Amino acid sequence: MTQPVLMWDKPAKVMTTGEWQAISADSAPPGVYVPDMSEADQAAWKAKAVRGKDSRVEIRKTAAGTQVLIIVRPGPAVRMSMNGPAEFTAREWHELGQVVAEAASALSAQ
Repeated sequence: MTQPVLMWDKPAKVMTTGEWQAISADSAPPGVYVPDMSEADQAAWKAKAVRGKDSRVEIRKTAAGTQVLIIVRPGPAVRMSMNGPAEFTAREWHELGQVVAEAASALSAQ
């Protein structure tokens, strides 16, 4: 059996609110998204279950500096978006199918 890849816990913050606000304008980072988590957490496959009328699992990951968002809905239907070209390692590419399967399984368990 394969080990689960999705991380369901919310990543720990690496900056205080004051530190984050010091680099932001009007409570938003200047020009770009600034993740407030460790590099290891950025590289992990992070999952969040959204319940309700539009049940889905949102999966986020940073791949070579690109923020990737994968939305898995029942069926499963999969939508992927990113803020630029993403470069996946061979391992990450192999894990991609597994994280979608894990998310679909979590949805069907509802």
